[in-house]
Amino acid sequence: MAVPELASVVIVGGGIIGCALAAELVRRGWRDVRVLERVTIGGQASIAYAGLLSIPGSGATSDPLSELGAASLARFPAVVADLRERTGIDVEFRHTGALLLALTLDEEEALRAALPVLRTRDAACCWLDHHELRQLEPAVSPLFRGALLLPFEHQVLSPRLVEAFARAAALGGARIDEGVEVVGFERSGERLTAVQTRTGYLTADQVVITAGAWSGQLTAQLGVPLPVGPLRGQLVRLHAWDARVRHTLYRGDLYLAVKADGTVAVGSTEELAVYDRRPTLAGVQQLTTFAQETVPALNRAVFLEALAGLRPWSADGLPILGRLPHYQNVWIATGHARNGVLLSVVTAELMADLLEGKASALPLEPFDPSRFLS
Repeated sequence: MAVPELASVVIVGGGIIGCALAAELVRRGWRDVRVLERVTIGGQASIAYAGLLSIPGSGATSDPLSELGAASLARFPAVVADLRERTGIDVEFRHTGALLLALTLDEEEALRAALPVLRTRDAACCWLDHHELRQLEPAVSPLFRGALLLPFEHQVLSPRLVEAFARAAALGGARIDEGVEVVGFERSGERLTAVQTRTGYLTADQVVITAGAWSGQLTAQLGVPLPVGPLRGQLVRLHAWDARVRHTLYRGDLYLAVKADGTVAVGSTEELAVYDRRPTLAGVQQLTTFAQETVPALNRAVFLEALAGLRPWSADGLPILGRLPHYQNVWIATGHARNGVLLSVVTAELMADLLEGKASALPLEPFDPSRFLS
C-alpha cells in the first residue's frame, strides 16, 4: 500500500458547507486542511438555488431551526465583508426585504397570525392590505388580497458565495481536490485512521462529513446509518425588461426573486428521494405558471434556463450537526435542505468550535446526530 497522505482535518464534501468550514478553519489558523469533492465544488445543491437568506418558516416561529437561521443571518454582513477582503469576490449580498403573498382568506389569516413572532425579529414587519401592496409592488397581480412585509430578508449569489469560501480556504493554505471520491474508511476502535479514495489513503486527526445528500451513504459505511437523502429542488431563470419587482415574493414554498443582474429566479420544487439533477417538464411548468400568476408581466419574459439541485434532507427536517456516534474524531454537518446557503455561516462557526473543543455558542441538542439512534 502506498504511504498515506497526512492532514489535520479531512472534509469529505465540497459543497457550500464543506467550503465554508474549510474557510473558517484556515481563518482560525488551522494547517493541513483538506477538502475532497467527488464532482465539482458546489455543483450539487447551491448551483440551483437563488441565494435567498430567508429564515426557515419565514421567521414566524421560535423553533430551533428558525433560531439557527436568525443567528446565521446576523453573522452574514461581517462574513461577506471578510470574504471580499480575503478573496476580492463580491457575493452580491443585498438587502431586498420580502413579501409573503396571500391569495385567499385562509392564507391571509395564517400570515396575520404569524405577526407577533415576526415582530420580535423586526418591529417593522407588518401586514399590507390590497391597496398598500399595489402601491409598494405595482407589478404584482391585483388578485392578491395582501401580503406580510418582512424587511429582514437578504440575498446573495450562491455559486459566487461557494467560490468565495473555496478561494478563501485555498488562499489560507487548504487543499481542495475536485473529482476525488471517498470509497472507504479504516478505523481502529473509536477512531477513524484513514480515508480511502480511488487513488490512495489519507490519514487525519479529524474527519468531517459534509457530503450533502450522500452523507448518509458514507455514515452507513462507518456503521452509523443516518436518514439523509436528496431533496430535488428545481429553479428557472428568466430575463424580463419590465419586471420591476424590488422585494422577494413568496407564496407557500415558491418564490420569485429579481437578482442584481436583472434576471429573475423562480423556485423551487421539492421532490424527495430523487438522485437525479435533471429538470422536469412538470417542474418547469409549475414554476413558470407561478411566475406568470404572481407577476403577469413575466408572460413576456425570456426563458434562460432550468436547473435542478440535490439538497440534503434529514428525516425530521433539521440539520445534523455534531460528533458521529461511536467515533472520537468523526463529525458530520448535513441535512440543511433548502437552507444550506443561509446556514453555511453559522454551521462553519459551530463545527469549527466543536473541532477545537470549545463550548457551542448556540444549543446544538436538536441537531445532534445521536437523535436518530435507538
